[in-house]
Amino acid sequence: MAKGYWLSTGSIKDGEGMQPYLKALQGWLPSVNGKFFARDLATIEKESTLGHLTVIIEFPSKEDAVSAYESEEYQKMIPLRTPYSDLTLTIFEGV
Repeated sequence: MAKGYWLSTGSIKDGEGMQPYLKALQGWLPSVNGKFFARDLATIEKESTLGHLTVIIEFPSKEDAVSAYESEEYQKMIPLRTPYSDLTLTIFEGV
């Protein structure tokens, strides 16, 4: 079965303000079988203006990635990051 991924790109406006979200995310990910696949706070943009941050989180399947995003726990985390960042989050299936 192909793995599922969250791809988040964008920029952080307040690194200190993001700390509660990051702490909650790191503590929660193992409970949904998620793990960081890649993190870069200094992404080099060549053909876009998405921002300096790129994060990929891996899940056992795309369905797991969708379920994790839609979970009550994660939905409660979103307001912890939105005032401090401009991010997009895309869910996709690996090959």
